Formats: sequence, structure tokens, C-alpha cells
Amino acid sequence: MDSNQPIEENKTIGQKADNWINAIQKWLQDLVDLEKGLDREGTIIAIKSNKRMRGANAWLLICSIMIASLGLDLDSGAVIIGAMLISPLMAPILGVGLSVAINDREALGISLQHFTLAIILALISSTLYFAITPFGDLTPQIKSRTEPNLLDGLVAVFGGLAGIISTSRKEKSSAIPGVAIATALMPPLCVTGYGLANQNWTIALNSFYLFFLNSFFIAMTAFLLIRYMKFEMHTYEDKREARRTRTILILFSLLLVLPSVYILYNVYQKRQDIATIETFIEEYINQDPAQRKCSDYTFLRGDSTHTLVLEVFGKDIPNDSIPLFEEILKEEGLKNTNLRIIQESDLDLEKVRNMDNKLANLGSVVNQLEIAQNEKSAQQLLIEGLVQKVDSLQYRSVPFEKIGQEAKTVFPDIVELSFGRMQRSDFNNQVQQVPVWLIDWDRRKSTNAVLRDEKKLKDFLKVRAQLDTVILIRY
Repeated sequence: MDSNQPIEENKTIGQKADNWINAIQKWLQDLVDLEKGLDREGTIIAIKSNKRMRGANAWLLICSIMIASLGLDLDSGAVIIGAMLISPLMAPILGVGLSVAINDREALGISLQHFTLAIILALISSTLYFAITPFGDLTPQIKSRTEPNLLDGLVAVFGGLAGIISTSRKEKSSAIPGVAIATALMPPLCVTGYGLANQNWTIALNSFYLFFLNSFFIAMTAFLLIRYMKFEMHTYEDKREARRTRTILILFSLLLVLPSVYILYNVYQKRQDIATIETFIEEYINQDPAQRKCSDYTFLRGDSTHTLVLEVFGKDIPNDSIPLFEEILKEEGLKNTNLRIIQESDLDLEKVRNMDNKLANLGSVVNQLEIAQNEKSAQQLLIEGLVQKVDSLQYRSVPFEKIGQEAKTVFPDIVELSFGRMQRSDFNNQVQQVPVWLIDWDRRKSTNAVLRDEKKLKDFLKVRAQLDTVILIRY
């Protein structure tokens, strides 16, 4: 009996281990099981009944497009989210995935027809809006939809996964609004309309590619999941037709995905370049901030060579140090990069360190001006007259020639730059004098690049000319 005891104990431990393994396997199966609560017939009916873009769906689409366009124009994320909540675009896209999965060619034709109609309605609505809007600036919300990459496709994959899972349940889930927000189908279409209205084909093509990328991945995910859940097919394909379908889907997927991988790589490379430049500035330019400091930089990436422009004030950087710095940049990963230094040696660092005190004194002056305005006394008129004289002297003292040369170095596409003063009145307050800069860009420069550089140029002019207000007019 004693000799058999260890055998019995080992057998009992093995049985317990098997029981534990079986329990874990069952728990995992229950965790990922999609059969429970699955309604195949209801799923097909729900998708087919909602995929048509007409009647209420067409009106909802137009309303959501207009709301999304307003949100993009106003740079309001909350308004854009509201537009995505009412968007009916998911239905025809899921209809395409379902039709291919169950081999329903008639339903596929209807889904593609209404999906195309939805795109046309959306583009017409958004293009008309951005053609007549008094604003129409390139807001951050618009710009963020012009650089599609592989990560956007992954968002669409998991969004489509959640969409088809929630649609296939007997008890309908509340996840569809969240899916509509996550996949973000409406904003890219509106941005395409913005590009068409402004004849900016780069923005139009990039944003439409983002929309099509998201749509494709949603439909592809629906196709794969419906096949996995073994929905009944209308007709059974032979092996040759099945193999041809798989080949077409794989090739089409690669053609669609490869550009997004390239764009993702470029976005990653830009972030790496920025990190390298900022590290270089801190280690080699700003070694002693009391003596020398880089106030701003611009990195101009070209096809073969690049240019890094540094605006440095304080102690001058010797010309013979520039080749050494370029070699350091090359070792850090920025190959073929030419370094250009804009020296601000005439700026006294002691004055910069005392700027806070001056601003505090300006605060007390502002308070005095407010008191004078409230009293409506003759002193107010005197102060306003003095302020105008100070402004006039300030504008006259702008070193236009020097600033123009620096602006041409930083923005080589500038053809001509002019500076002057104009009088402005809102008919409520006294006439004011404001600085006006006229600029002519190289005609080969894209509208998107002009808008981006004009914002940088305006900030540059404010700093260099020491002006609070800058009006920039393109001609």
C-alpha cells in the first residue's frame, strides 16, 4: 500500500491539472465566442434595409456633411463629433462587405451604387459650403485629415470589427455611434470638398484617400468576420473563382495599403528629425543661455539636400564652426543638411532678461489708460495722440531691409515683400495705424504650402519687427 501511494498522488495531481486546463480553455472559448446571441438573418436584413442612400438617409447624410463642414471651418472637434453621430455612411460600406462575403452580387451592385451616390452627395454639399463660406481657412482640424497613414487604417479595422459585431447581435448594441466616431468617415470627405473648392488638389486627393482607406478596411473587416461566423452563402463558388477572388482582394489591399505605409514612414521621419534638431540645439547652441540662445528654427526638407535655419541671438557663431555643426547633424542622422544661421547679435540679452519688468510697467500704464477713458477727460485724448505718435515712430523704425533679407533666407519662395502703414477705423474708436506687409510668392508654390508658410511668416514678422499686429496680404 505504501509503495503505491506516490502513484495515486501523482495521478490525482495530473487530473487536477487537466481539470484546470480544461476550465481555462472553456473560459477562453466563452470569452471570444461570437455564436451566442448571433442573429444571421437579422444582420442581413438590418444591413440591406439601411444601405440605400435615399429618403431619410440622404437627408441625414447632407445634414451631417454640413455640420462636419461647419466644425472643420470653426475648428471645433465637438461639432465634428456631432456630425459623425448622425452619419449614415456605415450602412452601405457594411453592405459591400456583407455582399462580397455571402456572394450576393445583386446586393453588391446596390451597395456600390448607393455608396457612390453618398460620396457624390457629400462632395457636392461640402464643396458648395467651402466655396461660399466667408472663412475657409486651413484649420488644424482640416490639416489633420490630409496625412493619412497605416494607423488610420488600423482604426478603421477595429471600428469595422466593432460595427459588424454590434450589428450581428440579437440584442442590438449601442456601439454603433462610437464606431461612427472612431472610423471618422465624414470629416475626410468634407476636407475633400474643401480641397475642391480651393482647387488644392493635394488636400483633395490626400483626404479622399483617407476616406477610401477607412471605407475599404471597414468593408474588408466585415467581409472577414462574416465569413468567420459562417453566414449562409447564396451560391457556392468553385475553387478557381474563390482563388481568383482572394487574389484580387490581396492585390487591391496591397495597392491601397502601401501608400499609407509610405506616409506613415514620412510622418515618423519628420518627428525623428524634429527630435534630432531640438537635441542638437540644446547641446551645441544653447550651451550657455546667458551668452547665446536659439529663438526659433526652420527645417526645409528637399529631395536630396535639406536646410536648417537657426535664429540665434547673443554671442555670434563663427563661420568656421558651421561645417563642424553640419558634420554633427550628419552623424545624428540629418545627412545632406546645410546649416544657415541668422545672427541677432544686436539684441542685448540683458534687455531680454529685464523684459518681465517692462511688461509689468506696461500693465500699470494700461490701467492708467483705462481710468482716463472712463473719465472721458482731455487727458485721454492727449494719451491717445501720444500712443499714435509712438506707434508711428515704431513703424518707421522697422529695419525693413534687414528683415526682408532674413525673411528671404527663411522662406526662399518669396518673390517680393513690401511694407507700409495704413489707417483703420471701426467707426467707434479713434482711427488707428496698422502695419501692412504685401507679399508675392513663387507661382509654382502650392496653395497648401503658401498657407502654411504665411502663418510662419506672420509670426516671424511679429517677432523681428517687434509688432503686436501684422496684416499680411498676398498678391
